[in-house]
Amino acid sequence: MDTLPDPAAAQAHINEIQQLYREWTELLPKLEAGRQEWRRSAAIMRQLEQFYFEGGFARYHQAIENGLDIDLRTQGEYSVMGEDTLWNAFSDQQTLAWQWLRAAIAVLDRGGEEEEAEVVENGI
Repeated sequence: MDTLPDPAAAQAHINEIQQLYREWTELLPKLEAGRQEWRRSAAIMRQLEQFYFEGGFARYHQAIENGLDIDLRTQGEYSVMGEDTLWNAFSDQQTLAWQWLRAAIAVLDRGGEEEEAEVVENGI
C-alpha cells in the first residue's frame, strides 16, 4: 500500500513545479512575439534575396565599379553593396532556421531532455 509523501517534501516539490510553470507563463508571450519577429525577418530576407538574386545587386555593383557616385556610408552595419554582406545574412538566416527546426523537433519528439539541451547548448 502506498504511503503518503512527506508533507514538507511534497510542498517543496509542488512549489518548485509551480515556479517552473510561472516561468513558462512569463516566457510564452515572448515566444509568441519571437514568432512574429521571425515572420517579419523572413519578409525582410525575401526582399533582400530579390535584390541580390534578381539582378539589382549586380547592376548597382557594376555601376559603382564604373564610377556611379553613391554614398555607401551606413549607421555602423556593413553596406549592402559589400561583396559578402547579404550572402552572410542569408547564411545566418539559414543556420538559425535549422537551429530552431532542430530544437522544435527535439521538443516534439520528446526524445529526452539531453537531446533538447544539446540542441540549445550547441546551436544544432
